Amino acid sequence: MSSSSRSIAIVGAGLIGTPIARALLKAPQKPKVIILTRPESTGKSLPDDLSSIPTVPVDYTDVAALSKVFKDHSVNVVVSTLPGGGLKAQYSLADAAKASGSVKLFVPSEWGLPTEGAKGRGESNLFAVKDEFVEYLKSIQLPFTRFYTGFFFGGLPWLVGIEVNGKVNVLGKGETPFSVTSEADIGGFTAHVLTSLPLDSPHLVNQSLRLEGERLTFHDLARIYEKSIAFVPEGEQVPGNTEGERQFKTALQTEAEAGRSSTGFNRATWKEEGTAGSTNGLWEGHVWDKVKKTD
Repeated sequence: MSSSSRSIAIVGAGLIGTPIARALLKAPQKPKVIILTRPESTGKSLPDDLSSIPTVPVDYTDVAALSKVFKDHSVNVVVSTLPGGGLKAQYSLADAAKASGSVKLFVPSEWGLPTEGAKGRGESNLFAVKDEFVEYLKSIQLPFTRFYTGFFFGGLPWLVGIEVNGKVNVLGKGETPFSVTSEADIGGFTAHVLTSLPLDSPHLVNQSLRLEGERLTFHDLARIYEKSIAFVPEGEQVPGNTEGERQFKTALQTEAEAGRSSTGFNRATWKEEGTAGSTNGLWEGHVWDKVKKTD
């Protein structure tokens, strides 16, 4: 299959689906791209620069309907960008992809910290939910590629609670390095490898691609943002506007403080393997974005 005839379906066009779609439109290989949306989302329009991409409303739980969409559009790659609350729908998407006969590669919704090994360790969290789904992909023999990105640039001010008190709120010492990658680089890298490599490439099939645009600590963030540091007292949560926000920020910073927010961390061996950014080289010659001061 030539890359110019490749057809890619993006499931969802939110925080990470949008930059992936944008990068695919600019890809030299000019792949065919469609965006799958839930029927109740039909009133939401794409950004103007993505208006040329067809959107297909479909029930994510309807295997037959999904399979028909994949067949009708000769989809070769399914890229899931579903948020945590919608991950259960990936099982129907996978079944439909397998049944279609056209889909050769499934990209599960990872787009964050490494997850493999979480299920085997008996974790009961979002990492385990994502890891369990990949085990399902293996069981139905549907090739997959995971993308580990670390934290998104755009989410860093929120993660440290700047919007609450104007400070970089830090859980623990804040001296442990973690991985961060810009949304634009995530989109660009994803589009590049999915259009320039054969879909049966050993770089893609059943692989985990470990990106890292930059390696920082929370002290580095405070310096870059020119903000003072506020250390969160032991037993308290990172500031947020809701209880859910506070819990989520605290959980993420706990991972960072323990060194598990590096894309080189392995949850199976429970240690840093030194592989953060090890697949950046697949985007040869690219200059990765660096975190800059926020407005």
